Amino acid sequence: MERFSADTRQAAWLGFSVWTVSCGLFVLPTYFGAGELPARVLEHVGALYVVGIALTTLIHLAAVRVRDRSIATKLITMFVAVAVAAILLGVADFTATWWLRLAARDDPFATIARTLNNVVGYFWLYGLIAAILVVIQVNRTVRERERELADARAAEIEARALAAKAEAAASAARLAALTYQLNPHLLFNALNAASSLVVNHRNEQAEALLAKLSAFLRSTLVTDPQSTVTIGQELTTVETYLDVEAVRFGERLRVVLDCPPELEDAPVPSFLLQPLVENAVKYAVAPTRHAVTLRIAVTQDGDDLVVTVEDDGDPAKVTDVRKGTGVGLANVRQRLDVLYGERGTLRAGPLPHGFRASVRLPLAPADALTAEAG
Repeated sequence: MERFSADTRQAAWLGFSVWTVSCGLFVLPTYFGAGELPARVLEHVGALYVVGIALTTLIHLAAVRVRDRSIATKLITMFVAVAVAAILLGVADFTATWWLRLAARDDPFATIARTLNNVVGYFWLYGLIAAILVVIQVNRTVRERERELADARAAEIEARALAAKAEAAASAARLAALTYQLNPHLLFNALNAASSLVVNHRNEQAEALLAKLSAFLRSTLVTDPQSTVTIGQELTTVETYLDVEAVRFGERLRVVLDCPPELEDAPVPSFLLQPLVENAVKYAVAPTRHAVTLRIAVTQDGDDLVVTVEDDGDPAKVTDVRKGTGVGLANVRQRLDVLYGERGTLRAGPLPHGFRASVRLPLAPADALTAEAG
């Protein structure tokens, strides 16, 4: 009951935030254009606000019901829930508009056409909300797995014969938990950006943004947290994330990728670079109004692969918060320790102009190193 209540609070806060921002963006053009907010506009927005939050609750209940179902069942169920919510909100929009503008004798057919156009925007907005709610349920599953792991370790004290099996389960759950710790700021920032684009009828840009975010979330949810990918695939995932952030920061975010073709097939743990890139965006790009260059370089040093994430942000603003004690850097170090032992390291520290994080790991796959050690 306690875990369910926490998930419900997250969903409620999500619905409140999304519709507060969306309705606020909806009334701003009217306010700045006319210098006031007519009563019928406030009544219209109030109706959409209440119905929008109510339908967000229905989508949350759908996400809870399919939490333990297959991916196909989740996709079908959430698609239906999103479509129904978008249509119902469109009906509420039309009803409120028709009723409040009847005295002005507005053309009802023009109102219908506008409402149908808005339904498309509502569909994308609810689609992103549904994706975030599914992520919340995935994180809940990870927390339950960690709890089961704790029980397994307690049983290990009473039964030494199960020690090896419990340790294997510990590593698996640990890697899963570290990989699935998504940064909620990315989701909420992308959601707010999409809301702004939809409200301002920039549907094509909103669709492009949501497509990029969808690709990133699909990679995050589908990829096995214990698997390895090529450095080329890892950089592709990072590029997708940076494309989403580029919508927020525009010219303030400049990206340079440097990976020799002969190293593109080198194996690395999935999502290893994501926390490092997120730190650079959060602490170097976000606090400043100037352009910041983020450089990701892949090199070979003997039998090791070295991946460097470096930015030229203002060190005066970030030195105190990026000394290596953050959750993201700690997670990367833990994953490297689990997979490679002493062969996997992360070094991070400030530069005269910026910050650098450098990962070193063997070129050989982790399972090959384990077999060699055995």
